[in-house]
Amino acid sequence: MSKLLINESPVMIIPSLAVKIGVNEAVVLQQIHYWLRISKHTIEGRTWVYNTYEEWQKQLPFWSVSTIKRTIRSLEMLGLLLSEN
Repeated sequence: MSKLLINESPVMIIPSLAVKIGVNEAVVLQQIHYWLRISKHTIEGRTWVYNTYEEWQKQLPFWSVSTIKRTIRSLEMLGLLLSEN
């Protein structure tokens, strides 16, 4: 039996990170960290994750696409995330 209330993959929130950069930013950064650890896409020494905003929204369905865009832009402005097309 699962220790989870509902049997689905959890989204992690690291409290100390949320205090420093914001709850939305901490959730998205943790989700990206998860995918980077299993990604096989490495270009010039950098590991990449390929998702559209809509694909991120499927993983984080409690947020709108515009909230995800704002959060990703915030992480970029903080220097914690590099995004490319």
